[in-house]
Amino acid sequence: LDFMTRYFRWQASLEPVRLFPGSWQKIRAGDNLESVLWLYNRTGDEFLLDLARLIHERTVRWDLKVASWHGVNICQGYREPAIYYVVSQDRSDLDASERDYQQVMTLYGQAPGGMFGADENCREGYYGSRQGAETCSMVEFMRSFEMLLGITGDPLQADRCEEVAFNDLPASMPPDLRGLHYLTAPNMVQLDRADKSPGLQNGGCMLAFDPHLYRCCQHNVGMGWPDFAEHLWMATRDNGLAAVLYAASRVEAKVAGGVEVKIAETTDYPFDELVGLTISTPSPVRFPLYLRVPGWCARAAVKVNGQAMPAPTRPHSYVRLEREWHEGDRVELQLPMDLKVVRWRTNHDAISIARGPLWYSLKIGESWLRSGGTDEWPGYEVFPDSAWNYGLVLDDRDPGGSLRVETEDGPPADQPFTPDAAPITLTAQARRIPNWTLDSKGLIHELQGSPVRSGEPLETVKLIPMGCARLRVSMFPTIGEGPDAREWVTPPPPRHEASECWDVIYALSDGEIPTSSSDYATPRFTWVPKRGTTEWVTYRFEKPRVISWSDVYWFEDAGIGYCRVPQSWKLLYRDGEAWREVASASGYGTERDRFNRVTFDPVSTSELKIVAEFRPASSAGILEWRVGGPRD
Repeated sequence: LDFMTRYFRWQASLEPVRLFPGSWQKIRAGDNLESVLWLYNRTGDEFLLDLARLIHERTVRWDLKVASWHGVNICQGYREPAIYYVVSQDRSDLDASERDYQQVMTLYGQAPGGMFGADENCREGYYGSRQGAETCSMVEFMRSFEMLLGITGDPLQADRCEEVAFNDLPASMPPDLRGLHYLTAPNMVQLDRADKSPGLQNGGCMLAFDPHLYRCCQHNVGMGWPDFAEHLWMATRDNGLAAVLYAASRVEAKVAGGVEVKIAETTDYPFDELVGLTISTPSPVRFPLYLRVPGWCARAAVKVNGQAMPAPTRPHSYVRLEREWHEGDRVELQLPMDLKVVRWRTNHDAISIARGPLWYSLKIGESWLRSGGTDEWPGYEVFPDSAWNYGLVLDDRDPGGSLRVETEDGPPADQPFTPDAAPITLTAQARRIPNWTLDSKGLIHELQGSPVRSGEPLETVKLIPMGCARLRVSMFPTIGEGPDAREWVTPPPPRHEASECWDVIYALSDGEIPTSSSDYATPRFTWVPKRGTTEWVTYRFEKPRVISWSDVYWFEDAGIGYCRVPQSWKLLYRDGEAWREVASASGYGTERDRFNRVTFDPVSTSELKIVAEFRPASSAGILEWRVGGPRD
């Protein structure tokens, strides 16, 4: 406390312009504000409230709009106005955080699991089933919900936290928690090390499990479950206790009159419907006990010592039990879990299936292959070992009636979040969609509109909780017949492919012209981490074109990284199945800060290829690649 007091006095002494001058500290300064209020609640030092107001003034204006479309910035930053509400008591501050949340989820969160697509930023047009969320984002989103739950008491925040915790967070790590991957998406059926851009924003390895990669997520992931455990129970203003998140736990707390009670919570939630609480108290004591009723539960029921309680149990509320509690009193909360089929109208009419707090994914066979790391901390790629390209066959009049719930006998395994240990499974009828495949990068192709026509045999498939599925299809096409059913069209090949890509491959021809070879504001393609090698990248056309010139604007990050203009390069064109170098090339320039144009005898082709030889110990990259013909 003394250290934090001195630190915040130092912050308060700064000229305002020196407090969060820019960049992410300005976007995420709500974290600093929360720590100031934490300290104030323990010391009562009035200067801390003045500092809180200053921090709010110096933070970007989340109260006006979504201030950044970077995934983690959203998850960590949108909560700032609601935190400041504790000081301002202005309802508009509280409403601003909810408004930001709703805008993000409406645009990019129309998917199961509680997250939104931002890999690494939210991108216009990229909001589908394969758009992922960083592991960082999951943990920070959960933290936001936990903080807002403490500020508002709104049980909706607990629902949101549990949705991420039970459906997405477990799949971000291997079952032994000895690694993680950068992105987790509702539909992802191959977790390899290969570049997946532009389908995923960043190049390089985004999906394989490895404890030696993804440095930023390493610092956040360890907080996820401890923060969740820390917020299972909360104090209430009327000197009571509230069970706000559900998990097997023990809590010790002082209640009315300063009596210290203990409550042991026994439950297999979220896989089981029963939550049991056993009270331990040194003497009879009267205090209120609050039990959250989740928004998905329409038929909750409560018993105390075996006797049904008449307390109201509507969704998104708390059951309040105020009585004199005695040693050994037993409370039982029953949370019946009904099946729910959700149709994502803005995502090709795909459907997802939920039961209680859990969403469900297709059970896909997993083949784990060692890809690096050490024996103690290995890295893995995961490949599908069974078919995954299914559409579900559902009864339009009663979709849930097409599904059957199966539960395992006995308690869940110590690690229930694996395909084989899943405590609950669903069975459904399905048909395969042969044209639904992986793209050339090994990324699942996007969904197409439902219903889909399929002549494949009817099969019975198993669905498991999303959190159990590292390989997953959680947003399904539906199978149909008749005039409304559509053929699944094989997507065209991508415009660009490369031997390696770390940044974004679509940057090659996005039309954004750089101001220099070191223009970091312009998207770039790089062959990082390749060094001192010979690499390639292609430019594919929708139909054959006559081409006679090509412009290349090389990227260089001297003083920061190891990308340099290449030592040499050449341009090839596709001739049937063969690649041939263009004839009469005017010269392959490697000048910085300009387009390097090569002219050549016109060729009719469907694809070009740059082959670049790198300088020793250096990589290379391209900011923009233009091509044209004699009439351009």
